[in-house]
Order: sequence, then structure tokens, then C-alpha cells
Amino acid sequence: MAIDFVVSSNVALVSQLSQSKNLNILASVLGVVLGLIAHLGFFIRGEWHVLAPQIFVSHSLLFISLSAGTIFCHSSGVGQLWAAGLITSSCYLAALLTSILVYRIWFHPLTRAGFKGPFYLSTSKICHVWECRWSLNHVFLDGLHKKYGDFIRTGPNEITIYHPDVFVATDGPKTECTKSEWYDLLFPDSSLLTTRDRVLHDIRRKEWKECFSPKALAFHFQKSVAQVAILDKVLAANAEAGKPCDMRDLFYWLGFDIMGDFIFNKSFDMLVTQEWHHMVIGLQRALSLLGPTNPAPWLIQLAFHVFPRIYQIGDWFRMTAWCYDQIGTRLEDGFEKQPTPDLVHYLLEKSDAPRTADSVNRMRGDSLNAIVAGSEPIPIILIALFAELAKKPEYIEAVYQEMVDVDILDTKVLSQLPNLNAVIQETLRLYPVLPTAGTRKTGPNGVTIAGVFIPPYTTIVNPRYSIHRREDCFEQATEFIPERWTTRRDMVKNMAAYSPWGTAHHSCIARVMAIDVLRITTAQLIRKYRFRLAPGETGKRVLDDMKDQLAPNPGELTLMFELR
Repeated sequence: MAIDFVVSSNVALVSQLSQSKNLNILASVLGVVLGLIAHLGFFIRGEWHVLAPQIFVSHSLLFISLSAGTIFCHSSGVGQLWAAGLITSSCYLAALLTSILVYRIWFHPLTRAGFKGPFYLSTSKICHVWECRWSLNHVFLDGLHKKYGDFIRTGPNEITIYHPDVFVATDGPKTECTKSEWYDLLFPDSSLLTTRDRVLHDIRRKEWKECFSPKALAFHFQKSVAQVAILDKVLAANAEAGKPCDMRDLFYWLGFDIMGDFIFNKSFDMLVTQEWHHMVIGLQRALSLLGPTNPAPWLIQLAFHVFPRIYQIGDWFRMTAWCYDQIGTRLEDGFEKQPTPDLVHYLLEKSDAPRTADSVNRMRGDSLNAIVAGSEPIPIILIALFAELAKKPEYIEAVYQEMVDVDILDTKVLSQLPNLNAVIQETLRLYPVLPTAGTRKTGPNGVTIAGVFIPPYTTIVNPRYSIHRREDCFEQATEFIPERWTTRRDMVKNMAAYSPWGTAHHSCIARVMAIDVLRITTAQLIRKYRFRLAPGETGKRVLDDMKDQLAPNPGELTLMFELR
């Protein structure tokens, strides 16, 4: 009987193990099949970046719950089912990731087309994020250009194009290209900048045009002149005291004070207080998040919708909440309390269309758009311009001589001063306000650029930092030589390579206003002051320490001013 009991027990155990083994095999096969279906049937098609938070959370919860269930139920009768579920989910993830990698490495259209580039970048944008961990994407992409040429695969579905024809091909009037997934940055909110639909973008751009009519620009210019006058007082006090000036602080304060006045009819008053506004500090910290995450739009969505709202992420949401509060307060006050028209007036109050919740939400997005995209170019270009002028003072005197007997408060007069406009134009070439940002996506028919066909639905990066420095397009391309725009036009070999403000319907709608501010600021300071590099300052920190955070974040610059 004992022998029979042992035999029967062993048979039962073998049977149980056999059933468990069969169950695990079935679970493994099911997981692999589901992983392949998920990739080849779903994730390989369309865009998924906006759903990245839901995908991440659902997959994580499933895996965690199955792992926990397996641990807690291992000794019960249902333990095998939990274990089988864990095996299924593990095999699903393994098959999904393996299928994705195999497709990207051997079967992707960019692979079949033979585009060259670092192998690791073709597997995942996480690799690119790692390369951008110090926010030096412009330097990284420039290095790739030197090694691989004009067309480089820099992502699983991304081509970085350094050929000067890229601007017209992706933004010209006949293009089928659209804005890339990156522009869903504010999702579910939107703004003019982040609107990806071409028809809707054109409609919203027409609404914005009223903000930059000749009459509106005249109002904005007078506001800018008033802010430049405050900057003048600060510089005069420092000049009298023989005190060096931190131009990075001063020019950022100027840019944000002007944009605060433009958007809300309320300056940040940083030039008056000579202190950073808390919102601007938060914005600067928040933008540092975009430096490493820019290459992966899905990672931005995860950061904003899944990760805790602390550090830079917390700064971003505090900044957006502040902008929304300002819009609410401004709408409650109404136009009657405003000294001059502002952005809210032109986009909401002057419109014949009834004010709705959607229009107010769009205004919130547009205000955030204007603060981020509008405040950055002015200080960036001014810091770079004055660094270059201080290194080559002969250009300071050339600009001064042409404005001695003219009215610099006349925008038309400023637009006709060749040396003034040349130094600004040259600065915009060497220090573009979007060094690597502004990505596009090809349409259903793809696009051909310089004879190279780019497959449909491919993301295209057009790094202005590198294109503006092409030696075959600009003679002595890395040197600050304003004469290339005046007396030495032969130094510009290919004008198509110059696109500081974008092209056609995607060009910066506020570029006229920005150029007016650059002109009056530069003219006013050069007309009244001589300036030079402060002791120990070389002017090289502006570029050497520059970070690529959507817009550039230039290094420090210290100058000494004296009255003429």
C-alpha cells in the first residue's frame, strides 16, 4: 500500500507539473502573439505620443498587479493562474520590444532607403535624449553633420537634414509637410505656435495679424521705447559708478518686460526693481527640461502627465497657472482700464465673434506661447550681438556714425541704416533663435529635398545652427562679418541657407516687432554709450556656455559702459 501511495503521489505530481508546464507554454505563446499584434497591428501605425501617459500607466499597472498577485497567491490554487498571467505579460513586452527593434533595424523605410547615421539612434530616441542630457543638441548634431553628411538618420523615424533646400521644401507654399509631434507640447491645450492642422493654423494666424498691423506695431514700438529708456537709466547709473553690467540679466529683463506689456498691458518691472520676477525664474527652470527631452515628444507627455509636479515640472505648471490667472484678471478688468491695446484686446475683445470657453482657452495657450516664444529671441540676440560688437569695436563706431544726425525713434529710418541692420542680420545667422527646434513631418507622398526622397510620415529636423554655418553657403561661416550683408555680398553663396525667422506661413508672425526692438535697443545704446568687455571678460562665454533648450540659453556677458 505504501508503494501504491508513493506511485500515485508521484503520478499526481507529474501530472500537476505537466499541466503547469503546458499552462506556462500557452501563456508564453499568447504573450508573444499579443506583443506582435500590438506592434504590427497598432503601434506601427499613426501617432501614439499623446497617449504615451495612458500606455505607460496601463502597462505598468498590469505588470505590477500580476507580479503582486503571483507573489501573494503562490501557495494557493490560483497561484498558477497569476503566474501564467505574469508570464503572458512578460512575453508580451519582450515580443513587443523585440518586434519594434527588428523592424527599426532591418525593415523600416529609412533603413531600406539607406540613410546613414549612428546605429544606436536608429533604435530609440532615448539614445538621443541621453546625448542631450547637457542640453547641447546643437553641438551634437553639428558633430554628426561633419561625420555623416547632409542627410542623417537621427531617430527610428527621423532624418536630420543640413542641406539649405530643407527650409523651402518643408515650409514653402507648395509643401505637404506639417508640424511634427513635438508641437503637441501643450496638449490638450493649444496655441498658434502649437497648432498642427494647416487649415486651423492659417485661420488662427489671420486672427493674430491684427496684433501686428501698422497701427498695432506703432503702439508696441512706443511701449518698447519706454522700456529701453528704463534700461538706459540703469546703464547710465552703472556707467557713472564705473560698475560692470551683467548684460544677460539686463537684456532678459528688457525682453520679458516688453512682452509682459505687450500681452497683459502689465510689465514685469524687472528693469525697475533690478530683480528677477518669480514667474520668469520658474520659466527659465522649466525650459531647462526641454533641453534633454526635446528629441522625444512622448517623453515630454510623460513628464507633464505622469511624473510628479516637482522641480522643473512643477515650475512649468506654476508658470502656466500664473499665465492663466493673468488672463482671467485681464478679462475681468476689461479694456476700459487698459492704457493701450494689448494681445488680449486684439484676439478677444476686438473680435466680433462671441467670447466662448474655447476662445478663452485658446487665449490662455496663446499667452503662454507669447511669453515663451516672444520673450526669448530679444535677449538672446541682444546678448550675442553686444558680445560680438564688444569683441570688434570697429563695428560699434560704424553703426554710430550712420545715426549721428537721424531720428532713431522712427522705425522707417532705423530700417534703412545699413550697418545697424547688418550687425543684427549677422547675429541672427550665427545665433539662430531656434538652433535645432522647428521639426516637420512629411505628408502621405513624402518629400524630395536636393534629389533625396524622404519617405512619408518621417520627422525632419532642420538645424539652423549648423545650416547657418555652412562654409559652402557663407564664406568664413563661423566668423562675425556684417559686411556680408552690405559691401561683401559675395560672401553669401547661397541665400536659401539663411532662415532665422522661418519660411512662408510658418515664419515668425512677430518678427517685425522683434526686429524693431532689436534696432531701437542697439541704436539707443550705441548712440549714447561706448562699451567694452569688462576686465577678465572675453565674450566667448555667450556661445561656449550656450544651452539648447528649444530656444538658446546663452552664457554670461559682462560689459563696461561709458557715456559718449
